[in-house]
Amino acid sequence: MRSKLILLTALCLTFTASCTTKKPPVKITPYKYKIDAASHLPVVYVSFVYTTNRPEAKVFDTRLQMYKELEILNRYFLNEDNQKIFKFKINHYYSYQDFSKRKCELANRLNQPTALIPDNIPGAVKSCFPKRKSKEVFFIIYDAYNQKLKYNDITSWGFRNQGQPFILIDWERLNYQTQAASIHEMGHAFGLGHVCAPRAKKSTPTNIMTSYDCKLGSGGLRNLGFTSEQLNTILQNYAKYP
Repeated sequence: MRSKLILLTALCLTFTASCTTKKPPVKITPYKYKIDAASHLPVVYVSFVYTTNRPEAKVFDTRLQMYKELEILNRYFLNEDNQKIFKFKINHYYSYQDFSKRKCELANRLNQPTALIPDNIPGAVKSCFPKRKSKEVFFIIYDAYNQKLKYNDITSWGFRNQGQPFILIDWERLNYQTQAASIHEMGHAFGLGHVCAPRAKKSTPTNIMTSYDCKLGSGGLRNLGFTSEQLNTILQNYAKYP
């Protein structure tokens, strides 16, 4: 199985994935695993960082909840044949108390009643967490805000961040609530862009990376696994990440 993974990774590296390419989609053999092969999956380490101290959010600021989020990633980050792609493992859990002791600029970027400025976040994350484990993704829980919805905003983000990926998840979207936020943003962390589902309703089964940003309908349920082309991009970026 390990030799198959090495061969597939080498094959993936021969292609360049781009959301704007005009070349026809690359067709590759689906990435398959045996049901009992979970221990042989490529490993992605996850560090959970809780950055909000809102009273309503404190109930989720526990190690048990972080393991639930890890289970969600392992259960739903799948290809279109419902096969697992990675084995997600926890590296660190930083509670709000742990995070606040670091006194880093990231706290100011995330905990102010102002709209998030995406360009300011990668540098703040790196400054707050200068060292990271190989193949690690920071799973940062925050409280989204915008001028119209105030703190009722639940916008979440995924950043590829030049091989040092992280995701921002609004605390109200923990527990796999509202369109598979953590799975969708993890897709962005591994280089995927949005896909469109014209006329999709909120109850329509759709690809994990579907978005209403296309202005063609709702993002749907986001419950259908990654296509072979998306999988190619995910594995290509995984191989590149330090």
